[in-house]
Amino acid sequence: MTTDERGLELTGAVPPQAAKFDEIVRDSLDYRAAAYPDLAILCDDAPEFAMAHILKGYLLVGMGKSEMLPEANACADRASSIAESMNSREKLHLKALRGWIAKNPDEALRNWDEILEDQPRDILALKFQHFMLFWFGRIREMTIACERTLRNLDESDPGHSHALGMYSFALEEAGDYRKAERLGRLAVERHPDDLWAIHAVAHVYEMEGNLAAGLNWLSQPLGEWADRGLFKDHLWWHTALFAYERGEYAKALELYDEAVWPEDSDFYLDTQNAASLLARLEFAGVDVGERWEPLAAVSESRAGDHVHLFTEPHYSMALGRTDQRELSRKHLASLQAFAKGEGRHQSRPVERVAVPVCRAIGDFYLGNYASTIDALMPLRDEFQCIGGSHAQRDVFEIYLLEAAMRKQDYRLARSLLDERTRSRRNSVSTWAKYAEVCDRLGDRSGAENARMQIKRIAPAS
Repeated sequence: MTTDERGLELTGAVPPQAAKFDEIVRDSLDYRAAAYPDLAILCDDAPEFAMAHILKGYLLVGMGKSEMLPEANACADRASSIAESMNSREKLHLKALRGWIAKNPDEALRNWDEILEDQPRDILALKFQHFMLFWFGRIREMTIACERTLRNLDESDPGHSHALGMYSFALEEAGDYRKAERLGRLAVERHPDDLWAIHAVAHVYEMEGNLAAGLNWLSQPLGEWADRGLFKDHLWWHTALFAYERGEYAKALELYDEAVWPEDSDFYLDTQNAASLLARLEFAGVDVGERWEPLAAVSESRAGDHVHLFTEPHYSMALGRTDQRELSRKHLASLQAFAKGEGRHQSRPVERVAVPVCRAIGDFYLGNYASTIDALMPLRDEFQCIGGSHAQRDVFEIYLLEAAMRKQDYRLARSLLDERTRSRRNSVSTWAKYAEVCDRLGDRSGAENARMQIKRIAPAS
């Protein structure tokens, strides 16, 4: 039986095909653009290679587009046709793929977990489990899964640094910033091509408000990751976010145009990045021109996918901001229907959080600020169940604050800002809002202090 570089058996592969598979796995973990086309060629050349077809199915579903699901299902069917010769690990992978295609996260997670209990060296099971746990806000499970794998890997084992990078990100989301930074930096030191580990450390600096460290960490030239897939755009979003927090809005907008929003993209993560950055900039008083228009067009075309719940409010942002009222209504109706049908396995987070947040954002752009506040305030501790990171979900808090200010409920705004200035003490836009609210409330000393904080944070001109 042929094995991969981790010693895991591969059904239907000869040694050269196994070696190519190992290369593709490494490229996939590094988000290299070549991974999928190379894998498609391997699948054509090795029709009986079970894990090649299963991995192709995983990558197709991971694109986050409903039109990819039939092709992913065809990959599962191809693997099923040789199921009798597959080993137990591969059969569990096949079940996980079927569960993911069926939008049944618990089925997929259960099978990946069973694989990792027996074969903790299976880096693909860990990576896709990590991916899904993140998008469902299950951070404790992310941490446990990474710890289990790392207990069973030596530093010299293939994939050890990638597992370390995943662990770093899980620790960051769990609030253990010091350990997350240390392990993330170690992962990058051992494997500088690991974008996920780079991303984990960037999150630490974002959550700590360490803007100088964040900008230094992400100081790469624009062409640095030209051979990577679309995930690289999210790292540029982080770079733009550090500039935004420092009040360098022109730089953030420049990064938006050059790297955050690729022309003609309909990738779900690009939509999240773009909508949330445009909203932040506008609320800081920046004129973003017509940039919402192409984003609204993409949101219209993708609003029925319902692949990642966290993307849904970003569709609402683009449709609401461009006054697409009928499309916004259809989007909400589609999401509600999804919870009762194809998305029944996710009905609680859809109905409890995703739908109310989308409606709240739509109400905001209709000027119904009281409704926005009434919807978002009780959900502040529940946003996590629709996925996204703390840094990403912060945009919902920003909408809540902006609604309070536009409703002229300055006491609520002051309360929100008191909290916000403690957690984000190095944010120019936050202190600018604080100064404005203090002025409205007649608090001259509070306003003066806020403006001093802005001078402290903003780079000298």
